[in-house]
Amino acid sequence: MNHYLSLLFLLFLSCTQSDHPDLLLNKLKINKSDYDEYLINRSDGFHRLSGINEKDSTYGIITVHGYYPTDWQTKGFEWVNPLMALSRREIPVWFFRYDWTGCPENSAGYLYRQTEMLIENNPHLDSLWIIGHSIGGLITSLFAENWDHDFPITIHSIAAPLAGMDRQMYGCEKIQRKEYKISSTVNYTQWRTVHSQDGAFRKLTVDPQEVSIESGKSILLPEEWNNIRLGHNRSIQWVCENF
Repeated sequence: MNHYLSLLFLLFLSCTQSDHPDLLLNKLKINKSDYDEYLINRSDGFHRLSGINEKDSTYGIITVHGYYPTDWQTKGFEWVNPLMALSRREIPVWFFRYDWTGCPENSAGYLYRQTEMLIENNPHLDSLWIIGHSIGGLITSLFAENWDHDFPITIHSIAAPLAGMDRQMYGCEKIQRKEYKISSTVNYTQWRTVHSQDGAFRKLTVDPQEVSIESGKSILLPEEWNNIRLGHNRSIQWVCENF
């Protein structure tokens, strides 16, 4: 009887513990039907991708995911193939997990503090790239305005609603922006999808990607890639393979 109760207890623990302690390249499932949210079911903060043959550790790449509705069944899947593409660069890669239901400006502050700690704990680093998608691209853009250290950062903001969002997050100040002023120590690029091709934006009358970038650049992505529509999520793959 005691043995039976022990088995039930272990089963209960396995069902309630959703945070993964590791982030292994070979555990990322590329088939959507097999995807188990391994990438997103983890604690907030930085998670270093293991299983990479790292040949150069003097710089690394941080990836920042976007917003997920509660009923979204494949949270994080859009980053699986991009992470595999980045792993082929043979440099350190970190996945940044945060509370996507929180205010973007708070998440940008959290990313800022975590990046400071990452640099402090890795004194061999001489620069970092940060790639943010969708709301993650908004967060990295807010970060890019405020970064005030001499340590050089390169930001790639992909398919991000920088002008603001129709969806108002509870307790958050509504973002309505026309311009971003990028810090002098940040090399910043905004990658915009074609409005009519982006499934997240095409029903909106005004493209939320349309803003002015001071001390940065804005690049319009192609409508198609390999004869397939280049939409909201696929834009990550394009940037990770082509920049």
